[in-house]
Amino acid sequence: MKAIGIVGSPRIKNTYNMTKTVFKKTGFDYEIILLKDKDIKPCNDCRNCHTTFECKIKDDMQKICKKLENADIIVFASPTYFHNVSGLMKNFMDRCLPFYFSKKLKDKKAVLLASGGFKNMLKFDKNGKCLRHDQEKECAKRCLKSMGYFCECLDIKVIKSIYALHDDYKKHVYWSHSF
Repeated sequence: MKAIGIVGSPRIKNTYNMTKTVFKKTGFDYEIILLKDKDIKPCNDCRNCHTTFECKIKDDMQKICKKLENADIIVFASPTYFHNVSGLMKNFMDRCLPFYFSKKLKDKKAVLLASGGFKNMLKFDKNGKCLRHDQEKECAKRCLKSMGYFCECLDIKVIKSIYALHDDYKKHVYWSHSF
């Protein structure tokens, strides 16, 4: 099986490591695309894709789109920014509009990953319980919802949603099944 990971983090840290960990456990042939290293211009609302199913903007999205079409499984991974995906991921999602019209990703399978941060802001009660855990958890779940809605629009089947908290994807990983 071919798998592709789309990582929307501006850093190579938790979100990237979480993505790599997921792929290593699968044994799939995979490629990770770091959006931070790609030239992806924002959608300019020209609406060319509404009828031609192609974007007129020439940048790295053409290569990424081909890889998405050829993948069996797609992993979308983003850090949480204000209860949502990162700007890099949102820009990428906007540029996937041709797939909404062409339905070329219909019935692809996806895994969604969200990482929560706030490590420097963590405070604990006298029993060692994180005081921001619930807030951080809600933030990560909303990030997953955003990616879930994106997949729904493109008729991509989400098979797993995972979020990790507190900058430690190995100790604080949670499996989420519902949006």
